[in-house]
Amino acid sequence: MVTTPDRRVRRTRAALRHALLDLMAERGYNAVTVQDIIDRADVGRSTFYNHYTDKDDLLRDGLADLRAIVTQPATAATGAGDRLRFSLPLLRHVYQQRRLLLALLAGGGRTPVLRQVEGVLTDIVRDELTDMPGADAKRIPIDAQTRYTVGAYLALMQWWLTSQPQMPPEEADRIFHTLVAPGLRAGRHPQAPPTDGSGSPTR
Repeated sequence: MVTTPDRRVRRTRAALRHALLDLMAERGYNAVTVQDIIDRADVGRSTFYNHYTDKDDLLRDGLADLRAIVTQPATAATGAGDRLRFSLPLLRHVYQQRRLLLALLAGGGRTPVLRQVEGVLTDIVRDELTDMPGADAKRIPIDAQTRYTVGAYLALMQWWLTSQPQMPPEEADRIFHTLVAPGLRAGRHPQAPPTDGSGSPTR
């Protein structure tokens, strides 16, 4: 029988996660130590290590809700037939947490946090692309389509947060789909080569 953590455990873990997120927004992930986290959460060192092996383990737990956010059932806002349904829910979540995300992006490069976010997104996007009607890995491999989609999404997110922070998430989502959809369609539906007018392919 599977048991759920009791209330005290849930409160302790929540306090540690919130402490990490607050400190990351203030200092950046690399500058935060376990001691900083336990001081902010007001828990003992032994308590921290009863729950997590290190701050990376705590970060993974803090990002666990990400998959739930981006894999939620389609709603009227996303549309049951929409492709890449993860996009809008995640952009809305990011918009609410933009202070934190801006702090993470400020240092440039692929921080541990962004690498973990990228890993979660890669799994989700690969699954969604694989399940789409007409998926054909023989034309352009699913892994290539996945990398293309995730890379474009993260790049657009960074542009949005740093250059157009007042833009609503719905508009950022529209731009993402407008830019990415043609590439995905080209990767799934073979196109006839251009001809010279006589029916012969051009060279």
